[in-house]
Order: sequence, then structure tokens, then C-alpha cells
Amino acid sequence: MNQQIISLFQKVESKVIQVTGIKQLYHTNQEDAVDARTILVYILYEQGLTDTQTAELTGLTRQGVNKLKNSVRYRKRKFSFISDLQQIRNEL
Repeated sequence: MNQQIISLFQKVESKVIQVTGIKQLYHTNQEDAVDARTILVYILYEQGLTDTQTAELTGLTRQGVNKLKNSVRYRKRKFSFISDLQQIRNEL
């Protein structure tokens, strides 16, 4: 995987952790952590990464990445999700 993609991932992951306050993005199914993972996956998708690339970087399965990406439309009903997503987009 090229260094530019890895750098983008690290930048987005760091910003998601900073804005959401969730230190443990992976290995937990707490709602806030799942929301933060979803934001991470969705922003990487918006930046042009494939599900396979995102899966390699996060340690999730490709199917898991796809499921998170497709769940955005349901999560957008939550104010906290929308505001965190918008703030991260603005700061990147």
C-alpha cells in the first residue's frame, strides 16, 4: 500500500479520535465507537479508498467495512453523528 494512502488514513483516524473522544475505535461494540468507526470508513470512502484498502488499514473485514459504509444513511438520524461527521470534514 502506498505511503500517501497510509498517511491519509492516519490523518483521518487521528481526527476521528480527536473529535469523537473515542480512544478505542476497534474491538468494541459500544454505540459511540461504532459511530466513530462508521465516520472513519465513510470519510475514507469519500476520499476514494476502496473497501479492500480500508479493510487492510483498519483490520476490519471488507464486508464489515461495506456494512459500516452502508449504515451511514441510518446513522445520519442522530444529531451527534451528523455534527461529528461535519466537524471532521471541515477540519480535514
